[in-house]
Amino acid sequence: MHCDVYSPYSVRFWLACSLWLLLGAWSGQSHASQWLSIKKTDDNQLMIDKQSLLEEKPYIKAWVKVDYRTPQKNVESVDRVYNHAKALWYFDCDKRKAATIQVFQYDQGELVYSAGTTAKQADFIEPLPESEVEVTQQYVCKWQAKEKQRLEAAARRASNPVVPAVASNKDKPAAPDGVAEPAAEATNNKPEEKPAAPKPAAKPAEEKVAPAKATDNSKSARATDATPDKDKATKKEKSDKLNDQSWAYSGPHGPDKWGSLNPDYAVCNAGSQQSPINIDNTITAALKPIKRLQKFPLKNVAVKDHSLILDAGTGNMMVLDQKPYQLKYISVHVPSEHQIKQKSYAAELQMVHEDKAGHRVIIAIMLEEGSTHAGLEKILGNLPKEKEQSKALAIRVTPGDLMPAKPAYYRYSGSLTAPPCTEGVQWVIMKEPLKVSKFQIGTLQQAIGEPNQRPVQDAQGRMILE
Repeated sequence: MHCDVYSPYSVRFWLACSLWLLLGAWSGQSHASQWLSIKKTDDNQLMIDKQSLLEEKPYIKAWVKVDYRTPQKNVESVDRVYNHAKALWYFDCDKRKAATIQVFQYDQGELVYSAGTTAKQADFIEPLPESEVEVTQQYVCKWQAKEKQRLEAAARRASNPVVPAVASNKDKPAAPDGVAEPAAEATNNKPEEKPAAPKPAAKPAEEKVAPAKATDNSKSARATDATPDKDKATKKEKSDKLNDQSWAYSGPHGPDKWGSLNPDYAVCNAGSQQSPINIDNTITAALKPIKRLQKFPLKNVAVKDHSLILDAGTGNMMVLDQKPYQLKYISVHVPSEHQIKQKSYAAELQMVHEDKAGHRVIIAIMLEEGSTHAGLEKILGNLPKEKEQSKALAIRVTPGDLMPAKPAYYRYSGSLTAPPCTEGVQWVIMKEPLKVSKFQIGTLQQAIGEPNQRPVQDAQGRMILE
């Protein structure tokens, strides 16, 4: 649901759209929030984050939040209620209209509803009189007017700088009583002439001696002197090659050598919870479906770091063990890194999430040959021409477009599958693979240029839940 499609005179619109909680950690806010109460009643309190006010012409955007004393019903999920909400609103002060761009609703800290759109897709509507949106709009538009006045005043000061006056002799303070003014220096008095110094005696001419020609022995000596420096340079060059910290998926810097390339990579060889693994011998744990918000479009695509990388932008997130994680990027591996019951797949998508503390959760989706996948096709049609280049996706694709229909998954604790192979990563392996065409798999292989698959690691008795 996009909240902007409701009628401007519908109470349901403002109940659904004006009061939502969008989790601050994943809202794209990089500033420290400064919340100010702008409306308080017996039923709720409306607050605005002053630090979030920002002009993106022709709009002003602001984050708001509302705390409710009594639970509110969600208009689309009548069986769910919420008591805290946060939203990103855009305001057009010239036209006196507003739209909700991003939204979350929470019940006692648990995500129960989310929605989002973009400023281009939003339908800007005139707020209801005395509604929370109108109150916020009045505050925001006053802020815009004051900000405009401040900038105009600063521009006037910059165009008319104050030049400090230069003091003249008349402005000099008089000397204190009893102290004579210093006499002006005489301009006609010539300085006292000093007697000329005697000229130094001429030095006797030195006899010039032609330099001796270099003998074969001297040439040999010079060559011998240069040899140590050359040897040092050669040794340094060899040392630099030996200390090269780059890594690869094959050759002398391949996976079996990662741990020796750099001290920071030591866990790649010495770790006890490395990934990927073969998913087998699972334990039934009745895992709950994962709450995911994957409605915001992916931003850019690039081929770098031995993989095809999709920049997730901001807003996409998931909740695992009641903790929120923001989707950072999606990497593509051809063929798959994980196996499921000894079976490898044509490719694997890895959706890398992080929380505020840097803890990671990665959702892995297997790709197998079948029919053409519409979401993947949009991405493949926007690949950059060269590696290490980033290209904006010209067509809307969301992470949700790349997820399988069935929510069942496996779960285990592992690591990053590439250096530095950091452990403590929570892996979520979706059971259902995505069907993609043979041509799409070939396009992925061609774009990446080489197999970017780390071999399966020893599970070492780890529990794999399902």
